[in-house]
Parts: sequence; C-alpha cells; structure tokens
Amino acid sequence: MGSSKQGAAISELARRTLRSSGITVRTKDVERLRIDSLSVLISDLAPSVISGAIAEEADEGTIAIVLEGGPGGFIGGPEPRTLDGVWIPGNPEELWEEFGSSVLDLAAAGYPGCIGCAGPAAELPWDEEASRSRLR
Repeated sequence: MGSSKQGAAISELARRTLRSSGITVRTKDVERLRIDSLSVLISDLAPSVISGAIAEEADEGTIAIVLEGGPGGFIGGPEPRTLDGVWIPGNPEELWEEFGSSVLDLAAAGYPGCIGCAGPAAELPWDEEASRSRLR
C-alpha cells in the first residue's frame, strides 16, 4: 500500500485502524490533520467500520493513534519504549498523508471484510521488533 520505506508499518497501522471500533488521534494542532474529513471519507467507503474519530490536543509532535480494542501506533517522534504500538519514524505530517491514503485505499477495497485485499503481508502476524530494526 505505502510507497515509502515506512510503507509496511503504515499499512499495518491502517489495517489496525479499520479493525477497531473507534479511534482517538492525539497531537499538536489537531486541526491541520483534518481528522473529521478522514473519518467521514472512511464512513462513506465502509459504513460499518469505524464508529467515529476523536481528535485530542497533545504537547508532543508525535501523532498518537489510540484504538478501541487493540494497540494503535505512533507516527513520528522518538521510538516508544514498548513494542505494543506500531512506530512509524519520520515527518509526522507527510506520514499522516500516507497513512490516510492507506486507510482509504483499504476501506475502498472492502477491508477488513474482504479476503486478500490487503495483500499477502496482512495475513502474517505483525513483527514490530523487526519493523523497528528496518526503520532505525
């Protein structure tokens, strides 16, 4: 899905997002991310997927994706101490755009209700430790 070196991690976080029943996005200046617009587009493509997105202001430059029912992830910022969430290092604003595109592409393909539409990597368990090793 993603074209950057972070593409696999972005796709994993997008798949987790579409499997969750709710999302909270925490970052500085949440208005610039247009979270409401992304939530509406996802709902238009896959009405049964996400019940809504909440935006919360935070002090960090990281974009934290908090998901209901499972671990989310972090776009930008320093490497988290735990391996619970997907970490995507780099410029948060650029990566947010790629993340949003990945979520919309997957939703348009019918994910998570489709078989094989997320590619072969989606069928394998996510290895966050290996992902971080590649991205450091």
